[in-house]
Amino acid sequence: MIGWYIAGAVLCLLLLILLLPVGVQVEYQDEVFLWLRIAGFRIPILPVEEEGDGEKLPRKKKKKKGGSKTQKPSGKGKAEEKKQKQGGLKEKVKEITKYQGVSGLLSLLKDLAGIAGGTLKKLWRHVVVKKFDLLLTIGGEDAAETAVLYGKLCGVVYPAVGIILQGCKCRKYGVTVQPDFDKKETEIRFSFIGRILFIFVISSAIGGLFRLLGRMVRANRELEEAKESQLPVKPKSPEGK
Repeated sequence: MIGWYIAGAVLCLLLLILLLPVGVQVEYQDEVFLWLRIAGFRIPILPVEEEGDGEKLPRKKKKKKGGSKTQKPSGKGKAEEKKQKQGGLKEKVKEITKYQGVSGLLSLLKDLAGIAGGTLKKLWRHVVVKKFDLLLTIGGEDAAETAVLYGKLCGVVYPAVGIILQGCKCRKYGVTVQPDFDKKETEIRFSFIGRILFIFVISSAIGGLFRLLGRMVRANRELEEAKESQLPVKPKSPEGK
């Protein structure tokens, strides 16, 4: 009976975690400020706070008493491992280009981009934008340049923001583009708060991962078929020999 209680408590805890709202808050005015919001708590991400005068303080090495010393992987070993991974990726790209041509490589890249875009689009549909505030104050060298920049940005900013926000649930939305003939430079102020339930993040990530793995398996199979089709055919031996 106690086991059922424990299982029920674990399931309730998992359900609670999946239903937690997670989000981000972004503020920009000459510097980017970024916070991660989890269940009402705000965790600062950017800018990164530096210790003391901004210099990294060296850590003291702790001496272990007795026992054998465990050696940590050196930076050289990590660099070599990274080079091997990059080399493997380059070799795979070379093989695809050699046996399937540039069209085969472009087809793979197109499918991967489609998977990434589809996953992000699916995820974006569940995002709730609590605040979106963009203010552009246009300035230039003279009044003519300011007026030209103002006209160009109005024709770009308003349609672009509309396209971005049409796929999500937006509660508070504001975009202002205004000229200032006394300023020499353009100023940008941006504020954004958005949230999403954690369950939608997990489901979108799992779905995208399965589609990615399926496409990579198909890419390897097509590559092997292309290799076999281009192997030289051995001449048949004459009969009786």
